[in-house]
Amino acid sequence: MGHIVSIDKDGHLVYEGLLSSKEKATIDEILDALKKEIPQIESDLNDKYGKSVLYKYYLGKFLAEQLKKYNISIAERRKFWDEIKTFATNEKRVRNEGANAETRSFYGQCYNLAQLDENTVVQLSWRQWQDIFDRVGNREDKRIFQWIGRLSEKIREDDWREFEKGLHLYLKKKDTSVFSDDELFEIYDSILSMGKFWRESFAKFSKEHPTSAKIKTKARRSKKYQSECFRLQRELHASLDESLFSQAFEIAMR
Repeated sequence: MGHIVSIDKDGHLVYEGLLSSKEKATIDEILDALKKEIPQIESDLNDKYGKSVLYKYYLGKFLAEQLKKYNISIAERRKFWDEIKTFATNEKRVRNEGANAETRSFYGQCYNLAQLDENTVVQLSWRQWQDIFDRVGNREDKRIFQWIGRLSEKIREDDWREFEKGLHLYLKKKDTSVFSDDELFEIYDSILSMGKFWRESFAKFSKEHPTSAKIKTKARRSKKYQSECFRLQRELHASLDESLFSQAFEIAMR
């Protein structure tokens, strides 16, 4: 394609680059096609899959075809997704997508999701996949997608939030390429277990101490718990297991 249209601050259509009348006409034809095709495919997928993750997966498959059809370069992808969002879809995409990152865009995330195997995709909810795409460090080692595909059951939303935060904390200044697949997958498993232990232990504490002021500081104590888990692991040269989780929880709830 080579060129994308956008809207300026005054709401006027802007053609990027110095274009001839013929080139502008070609872009107008593409835009008209997108205005017809995008609402139709989104409607069809919604009828079949609702707003499930498979809706986004197959929308991503369709978008991949459009990239080839209109010869959209990697550098132009984000602008192309913005063009679809601005001119073509009938859906209200209100989530803050930033201004530049291709992986923050809804359509960019659908496209990236479609690069994975369907059996892997259905292991997580759409919100969980958005977390993965939003956190660059957590998906920097592509083997996390293999690990997700190996999961035996879906992950609760609250457990996933703790997993994402714990993984982000663990990965700081770490080069995971030194780990074998089994070693890395064990790390992922341990961090997921760490989050589950927090959820179950905090729920038990809240039930046993319903009037405790500590309940209102859950987020801060969760962060403290995770930090203590990794500190104890380093200092004791221990595994991330329930014994260590228990010690960390006790410290975090003091």
